[in-house]
Amino acid sequence: MAMEMSPRQSPPRTPRRAAKPRLFIKEMVLRNFKSYAGEQRIGPFHKSFSAVVGPNGSGKSNVIDAMLFVFGKRAKQMRLNKVSELIHNSSNHQNLDSAGVSVHFQEIIDMDDGNYSAVEGSDFVISRVAFRDNTSKYYINERGSNFTEVTKLLKGKGVDLDNNRFLILQGEVEQISLMKPKAQGPHDEGFLEYLEDIIGTNQYVEKIEEAYKQLELLNEKRTASVQMLKLAEKERDSLESAKNEAETYMLKELLLLKWQEKATKLASDDAISRVNQCQENVADLEKNLAAEREKIHQNSQTLKEMEAIYSKHVKRQEDLENNMKSCKDQFKEFERKDVKYREDLKHLKQNIKKLDDKAEKDTSKRDEKTKEMEESSNLIPQLEAEIPKLQKRLNEEEKVLEQIKASSREETERFRAELTQVRTELEPWENQIIEHKGRLDVASAEKKLMKQKHDGAQAELTDAQNQMESIKEKVKTKDSYIVGLQEKIEKHLNEASEARKIEQECQKQEDSLIPLEQAARQKVAEMKTTRDSEKNQSTALKAILQAKESNEIQGIYGRLGDLGAIDAKYDVAISTSASSGLNYIVVETINSAQACIELLRRRNREETVTCLILEKQTHLLHKIKEKVKTPEGVPRLFDLVKVKDEKLKLAFFHVLGNTVVANDLDQASRIAYTAAKEFRRVVTLGGELFEKSGTMSGGGKRVQRGMMGTAIRESFSEEAIKNAENELTKLVDELNKLREKMNNAKKQYRSMEDAKSRLEMELAKAKKEVESMNAQYIYNEKRLDSLKTASQPKADELRRMQELDGIISSEQAELERLTKCSSKLKDQASAYRQSRFHFQASELQQKVENAGGKKLKDQKTKVGNIQSELDKTSSEINRHKVNVTSGEKLVKRLTKGIEESKKDREKLSAETEKMMSMFKEIEKKAFVVQEEYKKTQEMIDNHKVELDKTKEEYTKLKKAMDELRATEVDAEYKLQDTKKLAKEWEMKVKTFKKRLDEIQINVVKHMDQIQKDAVDPDKLKATLGDEQLNDTYDMKRAMEMVALLEAQIKDLNPNLDSIAEYRTKACLYGERVDELNATTQERDDLKKLYDGLRKRRLDEFMAGFNIISLKLKEMYQMITLGGDAELELVDSLDPFSEGVVFSVRPPKKSWKNIANLSGGEKTLSSLALVFALHHYKPTPLYVMDEIDAALDFKNVSIVGHYVKDRTKDAQFIIISLRNNMFELADRLVGIYKTDNCTKSITINPGSFAESMKVV
Repeated sequence: MAMEMSPRQSPPRTPRRAAKPRLFIKEMVLRNFKSYAGEQRIGPFHKSFSAVVGPNGSGKSNVIDAMLFVFGKRAKQMRLNKVSELIHNSSNHQNLDSAGVSVHFQEIIDMDDGNYSAVEGSDFVISRVAFRDNTSKYYINERGSNFTEVTKLLKGKGVDLDNNRFLILQGEVEQISLMKPKAQGPHDEGFLEYLEDIIGTNQYVEKIEEAYKQLELLNEKRTASVQMLKLAEKERDSLESAKNEAETYMLKELLLLKWQEKATKLASDDAISRVNQCQENVADLEKNLAAEREKIHQNSQTLKEMEAIYSKHVKRQEDLENNMKSCKDQFKEFERKDVKYREDLKHLKQNIKKLDDKAEKDTSKRDEKTKEMEESSNLIPQLEAEIPKLQKRLNEEEKVLEQIKASSREETERFRAELTQVRTELEPWENQIIEHKGRLDVASAEKKLMKQKHDGAQAELTDAQNQMESIKEKVKTKDSYIVGLQEKIEKHLNEASEARKIEQECQKQEDSLIPLEQAARQKVAEMKTTRDSEKNQSTALKAILQAKESNEIQGIYGRLGDLGAIDAKYDVAISTSASSGLNYIVVETINSAQACIELLRRRNREETVTCLILEKQTHLLHKIKEKVKTPEGVPRLFDLVKVKDEKLKLAFFHVLGNTVVANDLDQASRIAYTAAKEFRRVVTLGGELFEKSGTMSGGGKRVQRGMMGTAIRESFSEEAIKNAENELTKLVDELNKLREKMNNAKKQYRSMEDAKSRLEMELAKAKKEVESMNAQYIYNEKRLDSLKTASQPKADELRRMQELDGIISSEQAELERLTKCSSKLKDQASAYRQSRFHFQASELQQKVENAGGKKLKDQKTKVGNIQSELDKTSSEINRHKVNVTSGEKLVKRLTKGIEESKKDREKLSAETEKMMSMFKEIEKKAFVVQEEYKKTQEMIDNHKVELDKTKEEYTKLKKAMDELRATEVDAEYKLQDTKKLAKEWEMKVKTFKKRLDEIQINVVKHMDQIQKDAVDPDKLKATLGDEQLNDTYDMKRAMEMVALLEAQIKDLNPNLDSIAEYRTKACLYGERVDELNATTQERDDLKKLYDGLRKRRLDEFMAGFNIISLKLKEMYQMITLGGDAELELVDSLDPFSEGVVFSVRPPKKSWKNIANLSGGEKTLSSLALVFALHHYKPTPLYVMDEIDAALDFKNVSIVGHYVKDRTKDAQFIIISLRNNMFELADRLVGIYKTDNCTKSITINPGSFAESMKVV
């Protein structure tokens, strides 16, 4: 409701001054928003100063909440948790779907006379609607929109939505006084940030921080570039000496190759002379080996036959044991079934007995009831026949009584009429008493029968419950017994498991010891063979190995073939492909090799040895670690060799390289001529060898073998051999003890298994008993419901019993009433007689009493007795009829129960017969299994003797065979060692030749490299013209020179790539210089940008700060009439480091921080700052909620007049409860509440005052 719908407007006139259009709020329309129900219009607002007034809680602040809602604020800022809570909810307006607010805006131009003119077409309406699902929608002029578009529109009209200074909510004025000088965290806001936000310098903060981060990164990058430059310079300078050293090294290496060429020629000539000597020894050893193999062949056939017989007996023994176990399991299963069927049969018999007992009991009860019914039926006619007789006697006796009375009528005539009248009245009452007494007897009898029925059912229920309690106790006892059995079974099971575990552990130990025993036996044989083969070793090898054992020479590993092991399958292959290399002496260093050669020279040994120096093979490390894929997946010999020390792999790779093993000649041919070059050296399992050059060797009757053993060979002393034999003996004894322990464990296991089986049978029996008792318990439990139902009357029976109780009580009451009434009549008659003759003389009384005399009294007594007998007879008839009726019902029910019991008994009998037949069948099967078990046991006992005998013969023959094989191994090892030695020398010849070719190729390559690297020609000529190369030397002198040069080269250790590296480093140094210059320039440019941004931020901030500070001083002095206020920088050199402090000096007081002022002083100070900020950055709209709450009337008046003055070019909407404030307003908007809903009214104070003056 509004008393004025629009502001007064003057006629259009030309303004005297040019004015800019400004935005103002015309009115607001609220629909179901918070406390506003339905559609409520707030306004129209005045273009200058409008005050919103109303009592507390009426909904004034909801006007500002509505504006906040339209301007896109969150629910928290409107004092709510979610948007759906904005929807109005009161008793008369419940479950509304939405709430909406529409704000009507218009642009106007202020006129000098206080009026305004509206800008044509500038009206627009912004609306926002909230829904129950916490969503909302924006509309501009009823067209769908969004928050971004609304914000853009309002900002374009001058509304400062970023800082919200035009909206001062309740209590926000005081919050300014609580601001810290500077924010303490990223999500906090201090005074500095508050001012920067208004001045606009906060736009530079993020840019300055980003520039600072990039500047730091560039500084780090420049530092890294300087370090890289210094490093490149240092690396370039460090390579000059290395280049010179590399040239010296290359010349030394050339000289070494020349000396190696000479030494290799001399060694090749010596190796050829040694080959022939070894071949003669091989022929003699092969003859001896053939004789041993013939003996083994003969015994081998016998052993195979014996092994087959023994295996057959073992398998037969296992079959018999499995058969016996199967029989045992079957018999155990039959025993379980036997226990189950016995318990089931027992349960069935118990049920049959119960049914028989119940049928017998019901039959007996039925017969008794039938007999009672017959007796009652027989008595009813007799009693009914007695009634006429008694009635006749009663009539006769009454006539006699009448005659007696007639004889004395004259004396009692005056009283008879009255007595007759009383009797006449009494007679119907007595008849009714008889009738009701009969009904009472029938009802009582029927109730008694029903009670007997329910009492019987209750007794059965109690009996069933007692049986269930008894069963519970028995089950509990059985459960304890079962637990005991289970514990015993568990104990036996654990003991059996432990015995089984011991047996399995013994079996595992036996399985693990048998290979150890065989290995120990083989080790003893190999040690003996090694000992014998060492006797056939060359004297040179013996001398070197002795020097190793005595530590005379350090760094000796031994003969290469003895340092590794390979599977016997590949013995021929490796012996053929590396026969000479496997005879190399592996040493650690050149010094060790020189010491070995010097040792042989000192001892005047004619033989020569080849030393393989490990430290010279390090260049092969990367090849060893490379993963290779061989053609057709065949193995490399190198990968098949097992070594103790990983370093020795270098030696084996030096000898074997990428030689692969093929299965046959065809596969070897394919690989050798089609595979990659590195895999073209192929050897077959038969000993054919394909070289990379394409040549092939093989054939002949004999193949090379024995150059490497299946285990890594070691040199053994007699003491070591003796220890190995003792260890073998110990293992044999341990095996025997283990087997004895395993047999004992087997016996214990079988014993525990038998005991466990017996206990399991007892357990199964006990469980079946428990199951039977549980079944009986469940049967009784199922009966409980029916028994409870039978013991508790049914609804119709209850109704009937209630009816009977009602009948009995009503009949009893009626009898009591009738008895009282009849007694009353009798008493009346007696009283009448007393009153009638009370006044007569005693003499007359005596005459009246003696009128009838004793005869009359006797007759009356006789009539009364007949009447009593007649009544008793009628009652008996009624009782017998009731007995017959109830008996028929009971007999019918008992007959039905007997028939059901018979049917159940027939079913149980059929089940019993079926179970007996199954029981007999199980007994029959169990007897068959038991007989089979006995037969199997006898067969096992008989077969065990035969098995032991066969085992003894087999063991004896196997032992003899093992001895023959050990002898064969010894002979074979001797032959292999001799062949190996011969092959070694043959391989040495080939190796020397091959080595010589490789050295000559290397010399050519090295000369090419020297020319490529431009080594000094004079130095090269001097090296090649060395006189010692042309002199005649022996092999020893040549090897010494080789060792000497190798040691010199080793000490040099130059970097051969140093020349190329030097050139590369020089180029890198130039690149680093360019990179540093570019980084420095980029950093300087960014530094200039960073400093410029900081300066602009500082200049703009200080300019705005000074304006605001001056205006603040002016505003405070104006508001407080004499006070003073200042904004101070905590750090004047860097305003942004410590923030801003707001200090004031109230009138007649000292300077204080705003936080230390009183509530009113804080409000005045904060308002002064707010007004100063409005002056610095004005907006067309200002909405304030109770900013004068803490002010006294004087200060309210001052603030109100200031606001009034400011409204000349802006619209103020202020919520206030202070008359000093709202009396200055141009428009008053009243807010009030009715029926829990807010409404508004708008008045124009000026028009109202004028109308009052007119009145």
